[in-house]
Amino acid sequence: MEPLPWYRVLAPVGFVAGLAVLCAVRGSPLLRAMLLGIAVLVGYGVVQDQVSARLCPEYFTVFHNPIPGLTDPTQLGIAWGFLGSWWGGAILGLSAGIAATAGSKPPLPVTALVRPMLVLVAGIGFVAAVCGLSAARHAEFFAIRLDPLFESHVPPDRARSLFAVACYHFAAYASAVVGSIGLCAWVVWKRTALSRPA
Repeated sequence: MEPLPWYRVLAPVGFVAGLAVLCAVRGSPLLRAMLLGIAVLVGYGVVQDQVSARLCPEYFTVFHNPIPGLTDPTQLGIAWGFLGSWWGGAILGLSAGIAATAGSKPPLPVTALVRPMLVLVAGIGFVAAVCGLSAARHAEFFAIRLDPLFESHVPPDRARSLFAVACYHFAAYASAVVGSIGLCAWVVWKRTALSRPA
């Protein structure tokens, strides 16, 4: 694969840094919710990718556009943990922020979103772990092998790890989407409950 262009690394970093500065200066609840979503999902993504980069670094160096000069597992985990999740965190935070503030019902403060977002990433982690362990076990049981086209790029002892890593990454993305919808539904329900007279 072609190396990842530097603008695809620097543009997200610039966006998140700019958003952080904007939040510090203006403090809009919607922007703070977006920044919170980014922080929570990037934190999760970095932790998950620390595991991924150690199980099979080729997942990032062969099956993603490689980042020039980046081969250390810790650095790979940090870089791809950020690049793979910042945009999802922005969507999560923006959606939750809209759900928390739009309309005539009493708004929820951004601080009320912290615990539900942490519960969400705990759920994502649980689903990813179950999927990864299951995929690793079944890859071993069924003696899964890579297509000969890829065998020269991945050491044989990491082929099944690659399969498990790919499976739990998909599970993490899918559960993040479903969980984010559930989080927004919870926010709307919570606001409705707070608006009812005691």
